[in-house]
Amino acid sequence: DKNAKALVKKLLTADLSKRYGNLKDGPNDILKHKWFSTLDFGKLEKLEIPAPYKPAMKDDMDVSNFEDIPDSNELPPSVPASQDPFVDW
Repeated sequence: DKNAKALVKKLLTADLSKRYGNLKDGPNDILKHKWFSTLDFGKLEKLEIPAPYKPAMKDDMDVSNFEDIPDSNELPPSVPASQDPFVDW
């Protein structure tokens, strides 16, 4: 779908001054994109649109649809102060 590709491309633009969501119209650039043209946002907001896919669940606490990823004991690599992008925060 060319509209989906165009939207994703605009959302993933590295240049923040050209990325959808950061432009003059903010989130409206995204909401008014052609890919969303058939979606009624009013109905979506009121939860009147059914989910296109609803996985089977045993109960509200069922997590069987998620991959089991074991916890890691490894620490992330250390970042030297000269390369720390958050040093001035």
